[in-house]
Amino acid sequence: MKHTFLGGTGLRMGQLGLGTLTWGRDTELEDASKMVATLLDHGGTTIDISPVYGEGLAQHVLGAVFDGGIDRSDVVVVAHAGNFYHESGVRFNGGRSAIMDSLHTTLSQLGTTYVDVLQLAAPDPRVPVDEQLGTLSAIVASGAARYIGLANHPAWRVARAAQYLDDRHLTALGSIGADYSVLQRKPAGDLTAVAREFNLGIIAQAPLAGGVLTGKYRHTIPATSRAATDHLSATVDHYLTDKPRRTVEAVVKAADGLGRTPADVSLAWLLGQPQVTCALIGARTNAQFEQVLSLDIAPLPGPVAQAISEI
Repeated sequence: MKHTFLGGTGLRMGQLGLGTLTWGRDTELEDASKMVATLLDHGGTTIDISPVYGEGLAQHVLGAVFDGGIDRSDVVVVAHAGNFYHESGVRFNGGRSAIMDSLHTTLSQLGTTYVDVLQLAAPDPRVPVDEQLGTLSAIVASGAARYIGLANHPAWRVARAAQYLDDRHLTALGSIGADYSVLQRKPAGDLTAVAREFNLGIIAQAPLAGGVLTGKYRHTIPATSRAATDHLSATVDHYLTDKPRRTVEAVVKAADGLGRTPADVSLAWLLGQPQVTCALIGARTNAQFEQVLSLDIAPLPGPVAQAISEI
């Protein structure tokens, strides 16, 4: 697997990482352990984790995987701060106490003393920017995180945060976490421009649009797929309308012409976009994850990449 540095930091990451959205609910410990082993066997390093994944259970599962003998130094943990899971649903608070409490919970459940990248999980306009960014910078100074980033933030907030930290000589931002795929192009505009200006690495969430870009939803909704579940269908439903379907057909046509798969072409296009460091694969089973990591993901011919960009 190819590796690259996260933006302007000294942190090397594999180009494909492991997403854990389904862990604890749809993915049990045995398959989760196999996925981490598959990641490492293919030369990967990055695991994305959040207190709200798997209805609050994913961090416990990853902690159990680490207890099973995984060398923590082999793994790059990207964690999310400020979000909490309750029976009533997901809650978010970007205040100092909430950020530190959620990080403490993450460290405790993972059984580790640090995360490699700590991303503020969402914007919180109720909280002063100096409180949020000062807290993140202090966490790096404490050693509980090595690098910081912002996830699911609009470009103007990322630019404001990056400039604020730079002006005050605080810990610089390293990453932006955002949904990014052939079917989700918003980061290709202002967010990429901000990432380039401040040399930030983009960690791409949902790079296969919940599996839609594998082509498996072209003719039906598989009984075991996300779209067939009550708790995950919302992550793919908006990609099953006419316009995304036409885009998927174009990707399938390009893949057929190259003798490749739609997933291979989709990931190759994404990893060829400016500032993209890593794409997180949120497979439900190890078999699915192994299938993706076995792809070649060679760069696309220029005309094909351009054609997909223009769809």
